[in-house]
Amino acid sequence: MEKAKRQGKPRSEPKRLPAFVLSRKVMTLANLLKRGAGIRYRRLLGLPQGEWGVIAQLGARAPRTLGDLAAGMGLDITQISRSVSDLVERGLVTRSSNPLNNREVLIALSRKGEAANAVIVDAGSRVNETLLEGLSDRERTALEALLVRFTERAERLLASEQETSDSARFAEPLTDSPLWFAPNRPRRL
Repeated sequence: MEKAKRQGKPRSEPKRLPAFVLSRKVMTLANLLKRGAGIRYRRLLGLPQGEWGVIAQLGARAPRTLGDLAAGMGLDITQISRSVSDLVERGLVTRSSNPLNNREVLIALSRKGEAANAVIVDAGSRVNETLLEGLSDRERTALEALLVRFTERAERLLASEQETSDSARFAEPLTDSPLWFAPNRPRRL
């Protein structure tokens, strides 16, 4: 009894998450596929992580601006800018001025990049078939439709988060939050 008084408030049980959390499942799947692709394209093409995605996007549609390329990959420009520069240095990607707007730079695959894209498409097609193995045409169509819907919703969620972040940029931080920290204040987690 004496010991219970000294302990203070009883510890609350952590909240239980629903058994199925879609975003976690999708992120786990995406991470596994990305890791496998990274290993595959390093082995087949000597490409570091991420650069194969730039080549695949440009193989699907080019020329493109850096902003359009980033949007097509669901990334920020800063996340792919270095990869594009490295690919240009290695002769897989070209940069040129947009004839309709001299302030814009267009990015496209070189001949060497087109050859790399052919390898990516071939290997990716085999992986795709392995993933879809055993699914009927109807199930494949339904899966594709669901993925399109989830992607559209995720884009709206991202826009909402960016809007909220922009509007809250100058708001006072929640200093009583255990996750808030200042440079000279130790973090409490």
